[in-house]
Amino acid sequence: MKKFTVLLGLILAVAVGFAQEAVTIRLAGYSGDTPLMQDVLSRFVNGVIPGVQVVWEPITEDYLAFVLRTLSAGTAPDIIYVDLYWAKTVVETGMLQSLDDFLAQSSVLKRDHLIPVLADAFTFDGKLYAISKDFNSLVVFYNKDMFDAMGVPYPDNDDTWATLLDKIARVNNPPDWYGASINPDASRFLPFAFAAGMPFLKDDGTAPFDLPAAKLAADWFTAFNREGIAATSADIGVGWPGAAFIAEKAAVCFEGGWLIPPIRNENPTLNFGAAYLPAVWQGGPRGNYLFTVGYGMPVDPPSGRPDLVFKVIEALTSPEVQTYILESGHAIPSRKALLSSPFFQQTDPFALATKTVFEATGLPGTVPFSFGKVGGGDYMGAVNEALTLIMQGEATVDGAMDDAAAKLNAKLGG
Repeated sequence: MKKFTVLLGLILAVAVGFAQEAVTIRLAGYSGDTPLMQDVLSRFVNGVIPGVQVVWEPITEDYLAFVLRTLSAGTAPDIIYVDLYWAKTVVETGMLQSLDDFLAQSSVLKRDHLIPVLADAFTFDGKLYAISKDFNSLVVFYNKDMFDAMGVPYPDNDDTWATLLDKIARVNNPPDWYGASINPDASRFLPFAFAAGMPFLKDDGTAPFDLPAAKLAADWFTAFNREGIAATSADIGVGWPGAAFIAEKAAVCFEGGWLIPPIRNENPTLNFGAAYLPAVWQGGPRGNYLFTVGYGMPVDPPSGRPDLVFKVIEALTSPEVQTYILESGHAIPSRKALLSSPFFQQTDPFALATKTVFEATGLPGTVPFSFGKVGGGDYMGAVNEALTLIMQGEATVDGAMDDAAAKLNAKLGG
């Protein structure tokens, strides 16, 4: 009996020891991702990595403010979303962990497993600070039925600014639908300005909006609305151009892969296609934005186990998870090997559009949606105001873009 009691005590001690060894890893991200992340964690992470329990923390406050505040206070979760839009700001605090050493030791996740532009996007001063979980870029979404009804060829990957403008003009059919829904939105306009040759800033560090290339792009981008062949989402009575497209009030919109899930949910029989953003001229340059969010780790993760934190990042970006997310229609994976996924061989419009977005990211002219030390709000705000005035006929292209340059220069201290 005594031996049995001792043996039982040893077993209990071992069991308690194992229980004490369990590590909780906190993962924080956008609250809108809650259903997906809870699903992924239950399927692929919790119960799979020995001794690890990952807890999802949805953040409803301003996310960048949350990240900066918790990093500064030493209370940041073990894994945080790092949005490319503000990644450099966080990296420059010195409180985000470089992941290069972990990649070097990993047998399942290497830098060259990622689409190069995604790895480069989160690389600062030669060090990688986040692993892209998914990404997006812009494409031309078009309603096939509307183009068929008007006898107009579909937008395609060979379009130029001139040919796309012509197609949208010919498919315009108000009050039934507009040729396009286009808002005065810098995040849609700037890729065209960069394609035309506008630099992010001039060589002397001042605003570039008064350059001929910027004005050329502004003239083309606003022509749709000025000529009455496009309408803003507000004019149509919806919240954003994608909603106008889903409601079949616009034949075209410039959006990313984020439009695909709401089409599937709200108008699954919509007969649509997607094409690359047009080139400035035949065979000429084109532009695009890379939108991406990655998984990052604080320098001192609260679990005290950076090795296990990276194991979780490995699991969250594994081929199995990314395939599941891709086939579920939630997002576009960051692993370049996924381009050969059987999903992309499907011929339904959702798979074809997803493949177009995937391919568009790798085209020359795609740049990260990031503004470095220049405030993105200041940069885009000046452009948004200029585009609004031009579209409403309250300013000329020259005048509005000159004013935009002056306003940004005032913010830059120039």
